[in-house]
Amino acid sequence: FQGLCDFSNSAAVADSSDICIAVSFDHEECGSQSCTGAEGATLPSWIDYLLGSLEVPTMARPGIMSRSFLLSADCAHGVHPNYAAKHQSEHRPDFHKGIVIKTNANQRYATTSLTSSLFREVCKKANVPVQDFVVRNDSPCGTTIGPIVSAKTGIRTIDIGAPQWAMHSCRETCSTNDCGHLLTLCSGFYETFREIDNSLESM
Repeated sequence: FQGLCDFSNSAAVADSSDICIAVSFDHEECGSQSCTGAEGATLPSWIDYLLGSLEVPTMARPGIMSRSFLLSADCAHGVHPNYAAKHQSEHRPDFHKGIVIKTNANQRYATTSLTSSLFREVCKKANVPVQDFVVRNDSPCGTTIGPIVSAKTGIRTIDIGAPQWAMHSCRETCSTNDCGHLLTLCSGFYETFREIDNSLESM
């Protein structure tokens, strides 16, 4: 939310032709199936209302959704010093080393090669470091609202997060540096996404 506020107060907003949204859902930890959860109709209804108020023809709306982009921003499993063996050697997000791209071949995360590439370009422009995370093959993978919203709307989506220890416990821990990285990223995303997306489409 702060990233959107920062963007709305910047000079870049005058050149933007996008509808920029920040949304938070309830009930993510118990399935998201509620009127205020990601599985509900609230977000699609709001988007439809916004496009209707701008007199966007119904037939044009799927094209707008396909050109949109969703950052599903949660936390990511950082390497805990007491449980380092839970991570693969190639996917060990550390504190202070940047935002984590979360990928799962079974679509427990919504990240794709396309959304990952675009996101890396946004991070490069914002000078935000990036890390990668894939759950070990012999461990179950949790999910996020990313696949839910992407499936309901057709919006390109990436699952990202700041690395964290002891997720869902009473001792969740993250680093102040990565909180700063996430804020810088969100502000930079609103400012640079469209330019980067257009440049990739022209390639």
